[in-house]
Amino acid sequence: MYSVIKQRQYGLITPLKLEREEITRRAYNLQLSQSKEIALSHRGGVNTLKVETTEQRYLLSGGGDGKVHIFDLDSEHVRKEAIASISRADRHQYAVTSVTWYPFDTGMFVTSSYDKTIKVWDTNTMSIAYQYDFECGINQQSMSPIASHSLVASAASEPRIRLCDLNSGAFTHSLMGHSGSVLSCIWSPNQDYILYSGGNDHTIRVWDIRRASSCLMSLDKDNAPDPLADTNTAHGKGVNGLSLTNDGRYLVSLGLDEKIRLWDTETGHNTFVNYGSNWRNQFQLSIEPTISGPDVWPPLLYVPSDDRKILIYRLLDGVLVRKLKGHYGRVSCIEKREAYQEFYSGSSASEILSWEPPMRDNGGDDWIETAEEVDAWSESEGSLPA
Repeated sequence: MYSVIKQRQYGLITPLKLEREEITRRAYNLQLSQSKEIALSHRGGVNTLKVETTEQRYLLSGGGDGKVHIFDLDSEHVRKEAIASISRADRHQYAVTSVTWYPFDTGMFVTSSYDKTIKVWDTNTMSIAYQYDFECGINQQSMSPIASHSLVASAASEPRIRLCDLNSGAFTHSLMGHSGSVLSCIWSPNQDYILYSGGNDHTIRVWDIRRASSCLMSLDKDNAPDPLADTNTAHGKGVNGLSLTNDGRYLVSLGLDEKIRLWDTETGHNTFVNYGSNWRNQFQLSIEPTISGPDVWPPLLYVPSDDRKILIYRLLDGVLVRKLKGHYGRVSCIEKREAYQEFYSGSSASEILSWEPPMRDNGGDDWIETAEEVDAWSESEGSLPA
């Protein structure tokens, strides 16, 4: 960091570049937080986490016990207790599979569960505002972060995606194309009506919900010339994790074949980035990877792993940069709090861990550790170069 400051002092770099250099340095040196702790609140595993984007202050957690909790991340207490929870009477009967804040304010959030329901909640009263009943368990639900149509897409244990309209409280229509359970879904961050889904049929489908024939393409790992060929497959097994860059240019997919793939969303082509063989993914459960913000360069991909680690890769070339250790169970999700450069992860051991850049800068040149050198616990025992 010292060398970058000297460059700025001599006018060799702009203030914006200095800011990005520092943000990137901190992102590459993530460690277990020494100043924040999330209290154990779930009796089952923590399946899903979501930080609201309005203030980036409140964290939603959904667990295997069917409960949902809200944490105030700006609380003055080091140990963050849940400030609100859904009641025992209203909670889901089976595990919560996903939680989503209403994109435009914190007054509402949406949850899904294996109990065959998607529920819409009033944050102020922690009571159910709407409930959508399905014929099968819901693996994941998703809301567009930019659209005004207020549709909730469902990835369920059936070969279709059903769209729930928050304005009317009813189902609108279904997207047909998968030949098995749909395991994951995500809306485009820059196109209102574009939806991506991953299925147990090994495919990733791209949908335009305005069209009668909604499926635009089925992604193929070998970049087949026909975008809608029945033989197109994205992975060797089911696709249970999807994530998009902030600009919507790249899609990351996670497969039960333990492969990570990076797709160009403009062409639908596999970029053939090799992420190696360190990642573990053996459970047919929706998982939530995340991607660093636009100020981190090269951008980073954070992937939960079954072997109790979080793997951090360089997004564009697949280099494994860090392995974060600290969880006692299978890591199921990781969520970023971008404005604060913090991350929160949940595991099957009921814990939520907080990750942040080092609190102390010891000076010296910028550097990046290799994955073999990194252990989040050992980082707290000694000082690290910055």
